Amino acid sequence: MIVIYSDIRFGDRMIVTIGFVITLMIDQITKAVAESNLQYLVRVDLIGRILGLRYVHNKGVSFGLLSKLGVYNIAIITSTIILLLLFIGNRFKDKLTSKEKFIFGIILGGALGNLIDRLRLGYVVDFIELPYWPIFNVADSCIVVGTALLLLLFYRREKLRAGRSNGNES
Repeated sequence: MIVIYSDIRFGDRMIVTIGFVITLMIDQITKAVAESNLQYLVRVDLIGRILGLRYVHNKGVSFGLLSKLGVYNIAIITSTIILLLLFIGNRFKDKLTSKEKFIFGIILGGALGNLIDRLRLGYVVDFIELPYWPIFNVADSCIVVGTALLLLLFYRREKLRAGRSNGNES
């Protein structure tokens, strides 16, 4: 008799892992390309003044904040946040849809991408520049956009659930 293993939890972990690996690879590749092809602090316009590339070292956290804390203190804080995310993700894994699990993997990949930079280089490589916004990277984008998408999905699901419990089908 042949036994086919179809553990749904393995599939769920794979969804998170795929989002995680894709994000981490794209982040690290784009940072390596920026480091090897851009001059430090020199802007390259892609779409006029709207979108450009400028290679910088970010020794702080979001938007360069807390740079006085030092690399290892920030790495400890980042590691703690990643562990907290893993704990929360594991705690609520049965309540997340496949789409939410994928997005969760993207957020984790972004967080680890920046932590790798910080531990390897002592700073995070940033290179995407928009007007009126601090210079950022792919990992930052994945963390911010992923978090916003998760919150939107959670909100929509809860709104739908509340509508159903009130007898509405909207």
